[in-house]
Formats: sequence, structure tokens, C-alpha cells
Amino acid sequence: MKLLNAIRMGGAEILPIVEGGKGVSISTGLSSGNWAAAGGVGTFSAVNADSFDEQLLKNLDYRAPEVLAAALAAVLPAPAASLDVLDAGCGTGLCAPLLRPYARQLAGVDLSGGMVRKARQRGGYDTLEVAELTAYLQQQCQAWDVVLSADTLVYFGELGVVLAAAHGALRPGGWVAFSLEMEEGEEDRATLTASGRYRHSHCHVVHALEQAGFHDIRITEDSLRKEFGVPVRSWVVLARRGDGPQGA
Repeated sequence: MKLLNAIRMGGAEILPIVEGGKGVSISTGLSSGNWAAAGGVGTFSAVNADSFDEQLLKNLDYRAPEVLAAALAAVLPAPAASLDVLDAGCGTGLCAPLLRPYARQLAGVDLSGGMVRKARQRGGYDTLEVAELTAYLQQQCQAWDVVLSADTLVYFGELGVVLAAAHGALRPGGWVAFSLEMEEGEEDRATLTASGRYRHSHCHVVHALEQAGFHDIRITEDSLRKEFGVPVRSWVVLARRGDGPQGA
């Protein structure tokens, strides 16, 4: 936490957490999900949405949307515009053209109003909303067949709260798909890095998913972006809500 500069607000020193690389939550230093659950004091955007895509695609070799979409294609039925799909942490909408063929309804949610504005300009979504992710998911009871979150949960430390919210937002048999940065070792651990992003251990991811009620957990290693020209070791994660008639 010493790597993050505190901000003085409401008479208290508080730490910023960059939410999905797309905005900033005012926080006690916990994830934005925990911040929201505790009743945070406000949010503001601190990322230039107009240059965000160029930074990701040209400078960081960002490929999380394509990799996650390919992983989902292996478990979903053939695209038939029949599913209700949520892009959780949609940013500027890079996932929209990859998800649209599957979607009867495609919704995007992001903390940053600037990012949502760019996503609306790009098109492809039926609805877009500016909201904190965990709080949004907690209001979406069994509303979605697929929840995808590309390069967003790296800004959450402990994953239990947000994954429990995702489980509740999915219908029976629905899939969650997300990317994380890889923390080595066998321990149940989430480590904050100098970039303000978390690395999560395999054990932590499995435990959080199982505690949330997910089944059919599939975790593979890949590299989804670069940092200082070096590929970042990452997790590509799929899991299914297995209760109900469509479950395993």
C-alpha cells in the first residue's frame, strides 16, 4: 500500500484504487467491491478514455477480449443471438463485437463515465450503465447467461465478494469468464503490485469460486498484455453456476 499515494477527503487519508484501468474509486485501500459495500464517499475518473484503446492495443499488446471470447466459444452453444450477456467492466467496448453474435441482450457496465461514453460511440450494446461492479451485480438476480470481465478483476484484492455477486447475477447453468494476473506459489494469496493491480494465486481463485458456488472451474495460463515490454503471466478463468435444471 505504500506504493499508492493517499488522498485527503472528508478529513481522512484514503487510498485510490484504479478500477479496471478505467476510473478511480476512493477507497480505504481495499478493493472497490469492498469499498462499495462499506459505503464509499465517492468516485471520479482519472483515465483519458480517448487514448485508452491506443495505449492498450499498440503499447501493451492487450488481447484479453479475444482470448476470453475464444474460451467462451468452447463452452457456449453456437452463436445464435440467444443469450443475455453482461460485459462487466466494459471500458471502451472492445469486447462488444466479440460478444454480440451470442447476445440477445448485451449490456455493459463500467465505473468510468468517460469509458462508457466511448463504448456508446463504438456501439454494439443494448444498454450501458455507469456503476460500481459489485454493487451492480448484487442487484442483478439471475439476470444473465454470461458474465464476462476482461482485465477488471485485477483491481480487486480478495475476490470472494465480487464472485459471489457474479454467481447471484447468473442464471442456473450460466458462465462467468474473467482474466487475472498470475501470482506464483501454492498459498491462497492476492498481492498488490506497484502498478496498482493485484496478482492472484491459483489457490485463491479456486477457493473464491468454490465458496461463491461455482462448478466446472477451468483455469489456464496465458499472457494477455505486456508491461515494460515484458509479457505478463495471466490466468484465463471460466466457471459455471451449476445449480438448477441446466446445471452440471
